Amino acid sequence: MANKKRYKGKIGTHDVVITSTKEDAYMDAVFSIANQQLEHLNEANPTLSAEDQLVLLAINAISDQLDMQTERDAGKTE
Repeated sequence: MANKKRYKGKIGTHDVVITSTKEDAYMDAVFSIANQQLEHLNEANPTLSAEDQLVLLAINAISDQLDMQTERDAGKTE
């Protein structure tokens, strides 16, 4: 079983601690991308609350994941 460790990061103004088996550099990249996307959401609609921005970030991430899974599944049937 892979060793899990705690990772401390910041998403927007929120400090978070998560448990992960990923290396710190990987998690740094994840948090960096999340923060970039939050910046884009804020630029697109600065009136959104931080909570609404985080909800949209989660929805966008799940949508991207579904797109990738659909592409992967389509590749399996060809």
